[in-house]
Amino acid sequence: MTPMSPARAFALAALATLSSPVWSGDPVISDNRILTDERRMAILETKLSSLRMQVGLLEDRRAIERLQQAYTHYLSAGRPRDAAALFSDGSEASIEFAQMGVYVGKARIEAFLARWGTLAPGQAREMPTLQGVVTVAPDGRTAKARWRSIVMGGLHGQDGEWMEGPYENEYVKENGVWKIRTRHWFTTIRASYDKGWHRGALPIEGPLADLPPDRAPSIVYSPFPKFFLPPYHYANPVTGKPVGWDR
Repeated sequence: MTPMSPARAFALAALATLSSPVWSGDPVISDNRILTDERRMAILETKLSSLRMQVGLLEDRRAIERLQQAYTHYLSAGRPRDAAALFSDGSEASIEFAQMGVYVGKARIEAFLARWGTLAPGQAREMPTLQGVVTVAPDGRTAKARWRSIVMGGLHGQDGEWMEGPYENEYVKENGVWKIRTRHWFTTIRASYDKGWHRGALPIEGPLADLPPDRAPSIVYSPFPKFFLPPYHYANPVTGKPVGWDR
């Protein structure tokens, strides 16, 4: 019988660990007539491959969550250039806000954020991002995510604004680094801070006259008090059915 190499011996020892009672679904078979060393190695390699994939997807999700939180931190701090740097270098990169239209390409994204995202003296803008649902593609190269943001902003001494709504974003991994490919924020509520969202509803913003978008809004909608449910990129995790407004 051919002597067992140290690497093979280590792999078999690892397989024995994986076959311990912790892995209760795996029977422990020690008879080589039933399960050869080669078959044990194949089982081990399959398990290790599956574990690597699971760990990789978890790491991808964590990186995307960090990326998205960095984006909103930069905008809250009035750092549009830093926020724009988080976008993909590809030609499909885009940003869309309310009914302001779509800006395509990194240079145009930066121009839009510089116009909208810079803070003036005495201005505040807080936009925490919550309720993340991240879906990483099986190949680990692209992802989609839905978030919700509640924005409080305004100038000192003047009426402020509340804004609220979900993101439906897409992400892409470029040279091992996750970046934003498309950022779409649906402004479903915009209202006066002083009057409150229940009494002081405001129209959402349209295209900028001094910085026209590259494309018209991808979806035309109206905010509260009208109701609009932005589309979900994922199905109901229990029923498997698409989620939509059915009233």
